[in-house]
Amino acid sequence: MMLLFKKIYFVLLYALLSLPGQLKAQKFLIPETAMIQRAGSIGYNSFGAGYNLFRKNTGSLDLTWGYVPKSKGGRQDIFAAKFAYRPFNIKIKDLVVINPLNPGVFVSYHPGGKFHTTFNKNQYPKGYYWWSSAFRIHVSLSTEIKINMPQSMSSTGIEQVSLYTELNTNELYAVSWFKNRNYLPFQDILKLGIGVKAYF
Repeated sequence: MMLLFKKIYFVLLYALLSLPGQLKAQKFLIPETAMIQRAGSIGYNSFGAGYNLFRKNTGSLDLTWGYVPKSKGGRQDIFAAKFAYRPFNIKIKDLVVINPLNPGVFVSYHPGGKFHTTFNKNQYPKGYYWWSSAFRIHVSLSTEIKINMPQSMSSTGIEQVSLYTELNTNELYAVSWFKNRNYLPFQDILKLGIGVKAYF
């Protein structure tokens, strides 16, 4: 089941990334960004494609696949859908655009036999665990610095390249901190990711 799920996800991701040469008329289907991220609750390394949202591109939606290698605590895959809102930007001439504070939310899914959407009803009474081991709901805050590509690189199709950092926590960490805030430091529930994104 896990292998089938991974194959379906990669086929869909490949189809999305190969659409530019096949579906020129269906522009709304073509991904507008590609990203690589290190850490940040969606894998040791993660890769994805995404879309700009709203009329002035003040929002973004990224679909990612990340993995944790066996050497880092056990092999696992993580799939995520991430939304971020960019309320304002700072432009430095025609070269750099900074989005300093971008609130967001994302959902991550851990497939595999170790993770479950619900707990065994025969083993645990109803309501014993309120959370799912497979799904996590995160809130995030990111900062992004975009660099506009020169005209000499227009043949690559890349209009901007950005570097971003993303701070996040999830609902399980937040509740754990709230119930144990006298013993659990707030910074312990925060996770930081850093990534590079290309805009087409």
